[in-house]
Amino acid sequence: MPEKITEDLFNNLVETIADSVSKQKSVSFFEEEKSNSVVSGFNRLFGRQRPVHHILGGGKSADVLLWRNKKISASFVASATLIWVLFEWLNYHFLTLLSFALVLGMVAQFVWSNASGLLNRSSSQVPRLVLPDELFVSIGRSVGAEVNRGLQYLQDVSCQGNLKQFLVVGSQYFPSTLPLTTYACKLNVPC
Repeated sequence: MPEKITEDLFNNLVETIADSVSKQKSVSFFEEEKSNSVVSGFNRLFGRQRPVHHILGGGKSADVLLWRNKKISASFVASATLIWVLFEWLNYHFLTLLSFALVLGMVAQFVWSNASGLLNRSSSQVPRLVLPDELFVSIGRSVGAEVNRGLQYLQDVSCQGNLKQFLVVGSQYFPSTLPLTTYACKLNVPC
């Protein structure tokens, strides 16, 4: 008998909930109330004022991030995955990969020029890669200026006569040679 009462009560409760839910307006999670203004012509997720494409800067970069151009986006993900596999799984270094790429480029040019002779075609003129001299001059000047500044600092520290600063700077710049020099001085300098 108590089971019948419990079952009737449960059925009445379910019917009441079902009736009240069907009377309410169904609202989607992503839907927000529409305003009467002309500006808000359509609803945006989380009440944003601008579209995501505009927030991401628009143009090609936003198209790639939003997968509007699937070929470019897929090639970007594939190349990032390839780089990750080469560096993380196969433990390659950048210089190793750069050397492999240069060697493969040389092999491709060699095969192309020799195959054109075998196929009775005129050899194509490959454009020469020439870097401007000013580039190397400016790099050399900036590196030389930094080296001179470092040497001037080391000379200032060594000429000031401050032993504590000398030991601190020496241990920072020459961590392996300073203890060896100190040990050699201890052995050779009489007390």
